[in-house]
Amino acid sequence: MMRFRMIASDFAIDLGTSNILVYKKGEGLIAEEPSYLLLDDNNSKVLAIGNEAKAMLGKTHDNIHIVRPIVNGNITDINLTEALLNYFFKKVNSGFSILQPRVVICVPSGITDIQKRAVEDAALHAGSRDVILVDESLAAAYGMDLNPDQPRGVFMLNLGAGVVEATVLSLNGVIINKSLNKGGDYIDEEIIEYFKKNLGLEIGKNTAEEVKNKLVSLRLKDKNLAMKVDGRDFASAMPKTVEVTSKSLIECIMPFANELCEMIYEVLEKTPPEISSDIRKNGIFLTGGLSLLKGMSEYITETIGLPVSISEDPLRDAIKGAGLILDDPDRFVKYRK
Repeated sequence: MMRFRMIASDFAIDLGTSNILVYKKGEGLIAEEPSYLLLDDNNSKVLAIGNEAKAMLGKTHDNIHIVRPIVNGNITDINLTEALLNYFFKKVNSGFSILQPRVVICVPSGITDIQKRAVEDAALHAGSRDVILVDESLAAAYGMDLNPDQPRGVFMLNLGAGVVEATVLSLNGVIINKSLNKGGDYIDEEIIEYFKKNLGLEIGKNTAEEVKNKLVSLRLKDKNLAMKVDGRDFASAMPKTVEVTSKSLIECIMPFANELCEMIYEVLEKTPPEISSDIRKNGIFLTGGLSLLKGMSEYITETIGLPVSISEDPLRDAIKGAGLILDDPDRFVKYRK
């Protein structure tokens, strides 16, 4: 039986490369699922979404395959993005409503105007009356209680799965932004390549992600951390287990960490003097899942010479901020066109 209500609940969505998070007004965070879809061989039918799709990663046959519509922070397939939005819209408001919801959607900073319009259209088609798109780094600044609507510079370093972004914010706007089209997924690929080249072992993406979270570290004191990793031997094609240490995996992360610091330097060089003084005083604020990598904040502090702060829950900073914007949209639009 179809459910009927007079007024649908307003909600917010963080549209990330790796995960989709949903905040429902009056309830808080209600959903957090991977940004995966399972498709048939013609790409014409969605067979599974979110947790169900990711659970099948590396276990599908040739007639079905798993995709993500957001790659390196960019929306690559609008139709699949619309399918994702539809799925989560129905989670929040199943059935029919007379007054449709207002929706806040966090989008990547690198999104084009055409993609913005496409996301707005997808959200309207999925059943919203009003769509507010917000830059993910700006939403995260709200989520970290940094008051980005104030006349002072806030340096956000958003370390995501598909892209990392250095953004200087003030008065709800972006002053300077620079990005690298690589992030946590890139580190996963480097780990897969390391095991293949150095240990003759083939591992899947889920295993590489586990190795990254548990073992990869930029701290010298963690060099002897070790774990056993299961995979398939390249020579014999038989199951095989190897032990690997944090020290041996440093080559998977160090070039990326140095590239990240170079990007921070470039943004600091282009930052206006008045805002530079704010950043010198308050430092850099880390958000996004990759900021949890062992030793990342310490390495940036040592290399750049600025204090680095990270929230208790960097994976959820953006959705928390989107929820605050949903509760008080006038504060968000105050200095916007």
